[in-house]
Amino acid sequence: MSDNTQLIQGMYEAFGRGDIPAILANFDEHIAWHPPGVLPQTVPVAGRDDVGGFFQKLASSWEGFGLEIDDICASGDRVCVIGRAGGKLDGAETHYGFVHAWTVNDGVCTRFDEYVDPDELIAHSAG
Repeated sequence: MSDNTQLIQGMYEAFGRGDIPAILANFDEHIAWHPPGVLPQTVPVAGRDDVGGFFQKLASSWEGFGLEIDDICASGDRVCVIGRAGGKLDGAETHYGFVHAWTVNDGVCTRFDEYVDPDELIAHSAG
């Protein structure tokens, strides 16, 4: 397993424990953060300090939110995480498939791009 893969896997383990400061410690100060607009937790982010607001919005939007990781793939400075996320949104159980594409430079995350396949409830709530 590459160092970049271990770094990313460790961040998902920290997320599972609710340890957001441990995640943020792995981000470049100017990380480029690109979640899709269809998700309820999407907020404008301009660097590491704003990512904390993203996680706060995630916690306030979902009840019982969780991730299931299917695979982690790495090549060079890119690490992609494939999985499913979900919980209760407005009282209804829902989920979405995702690919998280990370860029890692010199041991810190410099870019995050999220691609999703939302279920119908999420897609309708964004419209």
